Amino acid sequence: MVRLNRHMSGFPFRLGLGGWMCVSPVNPHTFRVRLNDTGVFPEQALIRYGIVRQPEELCPFSTEQNNAIIAIRTDQAELLIDRQNGQFRWNAGNGREIVRTATVPRSDRSGGFGICLAAMSGEALYGLGDVAPDGIERSGQKVEMWVAGTHFHSPIPFVMSSRGWAIMMNTTWKHSIHINSVGGRESEDNGHIDIEGPEGELDFYLFQGNDYAELLNRYTAIAGRPRLLPIWAYGLHYFCSVESGGRQIVEDALKFRQEGIPCDLIGLSDGWMAEEPDEAGNRQWDFRRFVISSSRQEPTAFIDTLHRHGFKLSLMLSCDYDLTAHEETNAGCEPQDAEAGAAKAWFDQLRTFVDEGVDAFKIPSANQTAPHPERSWANGMTDNEMHNLYPVVLGKQMQEGYVRQTGKRPMIHTVVGYTGMQQYTATECGKYGQRTTAVISALNSGLSGHAHTAIHMHVEEPEGIHASFLMPWAQNNSGRHFRHPCFLEEKQRALFRLYARLRYRLLPYLYSAAHTAANTGMPIARAMPLSFPDDEQCRNLFTQYMLGDHLLVGVFTENVYLPKGCWIDYWTGDRYEGPATIAYRVPEQAGGPLFVRAGAIIPMRPDMEYIEPSGAERLILHVYPDGPSESAIYEDDGITFRYEEGSIAETRIRCEADETRIVVRIWRRRGTYEGMTGRRSYEVVVHTENKPAFLRLNGQRYAEQTPATARRNPESGWKYDRLAGTIRLYAEEAAEADEPVLIELSLRFTEQDEQKQHGVKPDPSGAYSSPDAVAQETHHDSAEWLHIALDTCVQAEVEAALNVWWNSGKPNGSSDDNWRVRLLDGCLLLLRHAERRGWSLGDAFGADLANPLSHTDTQTAEQALALLTKLAGEVLAAAKKSIESVRHPILREIVAQVKKELHKKLSLQEFADRTGLHPVYLSRLFKREIGLPFSDYVLQQRMLRAKALLEAGMRVYEAASYSGFQDASHFSRVYSQYWGLAPVRVRRKET
Repeated sequence: MVRLNRHMSGFPFRLGLGGWMCVSPVNPHTFRVRLNDTGVFPEQALIRYGIVRQPEELCPFSTEQNNAIIAIRTDQAELLIDRQNGQFRWNAGNGREIVRTATVPRSDRSGGFGICLAAMSGEALYGLGDVAPDGIERSGQKVEMWVAGTHFHSPIPFVMSSRGWAIMMNTTWKHSIHINSVGGRESEDNGHIDIEGPEGELDFYLFQGNDYAELLNRYTAIAGRPRLLPIWAYGLHYFCSVESGGRQIVEDALKFRQEGIPCDLIGLSDGWMAEEPDEAGNRQWDFRRFVISSSRQEPTAFIDTLHRHGFKLSLMLSCDYDLTAHEETNAGCEPQDAEAGAAKAWFDQLRTFVDEGVDAFKIPSANQTAPHPERSWANGMTDNEMHNLYPVVLGKQMQEGYVRQTGKRPMIHTVVGYTGMQQYTATECGKYGQRTTAVISALNSGLSGHAHTAIHMHVEEPEGIHASFLMPWAQNNSGRHFRHPCFLEEKQRALFRLYARLRYRLLPYLYSAAHTAANTGMPIARAMPLSFPDDEQCRNLFTQYMLGDHLLVGVFTENVYLPKGCWIDYWTGDRYEGPATIAYRVPEQAGGPLFVRAGAIIPMRPDMEYIEPSGAERLILHVYPDGPSESAIYEDDGITFRYEEGSIAETRIRCEADETRIVVRIWRRRGTYEGMTGRRSYEVVVHTENKPAFLRLNGQRYAEQTPATARRNPESGWKYDRLAGTIRLYAEEAAEADEPVLIELSLRFTEQDEQKQHGVKPDPSGAYSSPDAVAQETHHDSAEWLHIALDTCVQAEVEAALNVWWNSGKPNGSSDDNWRVRLLDGCLLLLRHAERRGWSLGDAFGADLANPLSHTDTQTAEQALALLTKLAGEVLAAAKKSIESVRHPILREIVAQVKKELHKKLSLQEFADRTGLHPVYLSRLFKREIGLPFSDYVLQQRMLRAKALLEAGMRVYEAASYSGFQDASHFSRVYSQYWGLAPVRVRRKET
């Protein structure tokens, strides 16, 4: 018989072998299961205290029974239970089994509880929180769900599987989870997951989902979403020396401003107190070292000084207070200890500090990791039941107290926690001195629903700075003055500054990822399986992770695995195609690997000293085109929880790219919040290896920037930086909600592009006019492009450039009668290129093509273009002969690469790494074979290219860029010294 049910009590039934089971489908994909020997199911403290979020009513479900099985179904999952002993199968909506019990579950409050789930071969398992950081894939591990020191700071009884299921134990009692190793054939049961507790009753949630992201989403819908920190908390936190006084703390803070290192929070250790707190936990400032304003009208205290310079203040304090009486009262219950029931909330003791300007609190693990076996808690619990719950309740009460007092989000930073802590606190993991271990702990926290985890920063080593700054929040826990960045050596201090500024520029990207976490449970720092669940190479990678959707961070490693797709090295711009494992050499200016996923759109802010809550009036959008891709920026007031009520602004950005064009659309912000800036402007940086033929902004052809227009208005037109491989332009937010800012980059000319280009011509103001002038300018630009393509010696690039040059010279009308003139121009262009390289006409064109115009079979424009293509091929052949004259094959390859990559930064060390040769040996070999040292040869080639480009009429700054010089003035000095003639005179003479 099938019955439809929606009772809040769920579906209770008696088992044939004794005991009662109650199944509650709280969502179509989430079932709660309880088992005991009484049939009475009192509510667990996690739910009574509002930490685990049980829905107000169950979803519709049906039940079907026979003598052997009870089936409980929703439209997305089903639980098939043996009505005799309670064993079950948990199936997806299509009937596919995803997990089942291996033995009979048991539950007896006096004897404890236990459940054993079968583990399949090839199954990957994740979760368990910040415990036992031996890896992120949990097979073979046994951990105690008990808040303790060392490697058991934040145990979370949650496990999710690659087979599409997850389990969360709804208990605070001490218990263990043992994931036995699995192996053998995929079709066999080769392991099991034992969950055992000596006290308490069996109570758990089962989740079904298509991947880890969906499982985390459904788990955090029950265990609580990670709530946003105040926006300034995503900046840098600096914790001062324990001996510091108020004046020294202010001096330490101001050193950040003097050094140009952004920082937002200054934290104090226990040393700020006059003495140990009394029995009630009361604390006082050490007034001998700290001056505190007695009135808000007299801002003379060190706290006021910090605030005036944009800093927030955090205090560290421990707590051993009985929080349960207050929590029972909040839950609408009477504490069992009547005397304790009259106690005030512990946060009441902190109100004075908040009034004085304290913005944040750090809670150490002291008192929370130590057991209290003799303690009698006011809510009637024993210490074995209360121990795990305590740090979560402490964070909850501190958050609620701070919000009630200020109306703002708090920054509460703790070391320990348990189920649900992600709603109330940020955490740190790993002790100082641990490197990879700390990163593993952070990733395991993210795999268990916690989004805001930091690690200790090792300021003494570049890798430590790199790893800590690229976490959900960043802290430099000084402990002593020598870890202040201003006491580092200059090179290390510069690296610290670089990463601090990078982090602050990334704020819109990181904050949008935090919004995603608050909506879905997907962490900010994501273990690789979360982003690439189908890639087995990612299963247990713990020396790399994804920061948000698009940034891949490698930490404490020399090898990086790049999943399928194109990846761009953030530091160098080099591109790699995955899947591949690469041996990574960290550039001198960096501390570790950082890659951008092709297709990314990375929003950034301009440099800042500290974070203002209101959004920036201008954002910098870094666009890495790769097919169709889309991204969103989320903003709110940065201070309150009004974002949970919908006070959010969303900016949609879309990019579409193929071989011929790139199109970027930026929609107007949708939604509002208090303090939102007015009309926004964007600096758009498009990363592409090719200079566009032309660019249109909102349908109108947009001028390329020149030195003259840049001097008049630095934000006019667009600029291509060949060394960086970027196109930069400025745009205003769209006036209409449905009409986005439209940026179109044509990478080569098509018939449609040619039709659109006619009728517009740039003048100094950015407007356009004469069609003939446009054609003439385009034809001239394409000739310069052809010279550069010939220098690369790449056939495909030469043919593409020649086609652009040929088509750009066509008349505006329908007929093409001047193709013979273009043929003559083309022959002259190729001839001059050959002569500038020192080749004769015969060397360049071959003996049979020495007089190309004598070919009587050239009767049409198409035949003329084919002839020019053939002649260009002969020029390339002559160029390759000069390369092939190098006898050593490795040097032949290096010479070819140098010619191709002259616009890039080139070094002997880089080519030594590419070829696997020692740099000293390669240097000697190069000089012996080529006749010049490597650096002299590169300079020679740069100067030859620059001379050819200048004689072709190219502007000085463009010739500098195409020849590998980032600074035009430096290029002019080098060119003048090399050729004895200033480059500007070469161009004037030519023109």
